[in-house]
Amino acid sequence: MHILITGANGFIGRHLVKKLLAESCLLSPSRITVMDLVLDQIPDNPLVKKVSGSFTELELLAAAMNETVDLVFHLASVPSGLAENNYALGVEVNVHGTMALLEKLKDQDNKPTMVFASSIAVFGKPPLPEVNDDTSPTPNLSYGGQKVIGETLVADFIRRGWIKGCSVRLPGIVARPPEPNGAISIFFSDLIRNLSNGEAFTCPVSPQAKSWLMSVACCVDNLLHAATLEQNTRRTWTLPAMHVSIEDLVATIDEQTSSHDVLSLISYDPDPWVEENFGSYPPLNCPEAELAGFHHDGSLQLLVNNSLEGL
Repeated sequence: MHILITGANGFIGRHLVKKLLAESCLLSPSRITVMDLVLDQIPDNPLVKKVSGSFTELELLAAAMNETVDLVFHLASVPSGLAENNYALGVEVNVHGTMALLEKLKDQDNKPTMVFASSIAVFGKPPLPEVNDDTSPTPNLSYGGQKVIGETLVADFIRRGWIKGCSVRLPGIVARPPEPNGAISIFFSDLIRNLSNGEAFTCPVSPQAKSWLMSVACCVDNLLHAATLEQNTRRTWTLPAMHVSIEDLVATIDEQTSSHDVLSLISYDPDPWVEENFGSYPPLNCPEAELAGFHHDGSLQLLVNNSLEGL
C-alpha cells in the first residue's frame, strides 16, 4: 500500500507517520510519501519518501504520486488565523490545492481512499444548544468556509465513484509544541503545556469558556480508523471530541500535578473575539460517529495525560 500524507511535518502529520511506521500498524504500508514545506521532523526510514515543498505545486505533486497512491491523508492547510489574515493564500491552498489533489487522484483511475482533515471551524460559533452528527455547517471565518468547500468536493468525488474515503472534522488537537502554526486555538495547547511545566500562562478566554478538545494520539487513531472504514452513505464525520471548560481543564491539571501550585500560575485576560469564536462551543453529541467506531479520549484526566505524552 502506497500512502501519501500532505502536511506531514505538522503536529498531527508527524505523529501519524510515527504510528504508520510502528509494527502494530494494521495498514502495513509498502511506501509512505510525505509532503510539506519542510520535513525536518520526519525520520529517515527505507519506507519513507520525502518530497519537500507545497503540495499545490503540480510538479512536486506529480513527483509524489509517480507511484500509484492507494491512500492519502490530506492534512495540509492554511490554518484559521493565517487564512483569515491572508485570504488569497487560504484559497490557494485550502481550496485550489485540495481540488488539484482530488483531480490527480481521479486521474489515477484506481479509486484510492482519501481521508480529508476538515475542522470544527465549519460550525463557526454554533447558535445551538447542542451540535450533533447532523448539524449543518455555519462557518463565520474564511478557514471554516474553505473547509466546507473541501468537504463538498470530497463528497462529490466519492459520489461519482472516483475515490473512496471521507472527511473528518477535527476539534482542537492538544498539546501542540511551542511552535507557530497560524492557528488561534493553539492557546489550548499552550495552557496545558505551560501549567504542567510550572510556567505562568495568561489565558485569552474566561474560565467559563468551553471548546471541543482531543489529544493527538486519539486524533491519529481516528484518522486511521477513517481510512479503514467501510464506505458509508455519510461522507463527513464530526469527531466525538470532549466538551471541555477552561476552568475544569485547569483544575484537572492541578489535580494531576504535585510539583507546583498550578492555580497560582493561571491568569485571565479574555479577548471577546477569541472567546466568541473559540470559547463558546455548546455540548457535542455524535452517537452515529461513535457507533461507526470514532471516539474521544474518554475522560478529562486521560485527555490531559494523552496530551502531555504527545509532546
